Amino acid sequence: MNAFGWPPQVGVWYLRWDRNEIFQVAGYDKASDKATILNYEGNESQMDASTWKSLSLGIAEPPEDWAAPWETVDVVRFDTAADSIVSDDVAGPAANEPSLP
Repeated sequence: MNAFGWPPQVGVWYLRWDRNEIFQVAGYDKASDKATILNYEGNESQMDASTWKSLSLGIAEPPEDWAAPWETVDVVRFDTAADSIVSDDVAGPAANEPSLP
């Protein structure tokens, strides 16, 4: 049994001691009284109060690359002049991006 109340806090990362796994609570649905859990690999599952209360849990720090399984990157360009300093991964216009005069 854990010391964390029900429902769990959305956005918090927890460590499940029995599996040595971390997961994040991504949501809570009052109608079904279930929490949505996302593990590090990006797999989603549902958890009810009785399951939650039976787990041995601790608070975990988010992993450094915690968004990796769900990450999409939007590149914002503030200056597209030929001599502007940008990082190598965004240097030069993308193939489908119009160039500015």
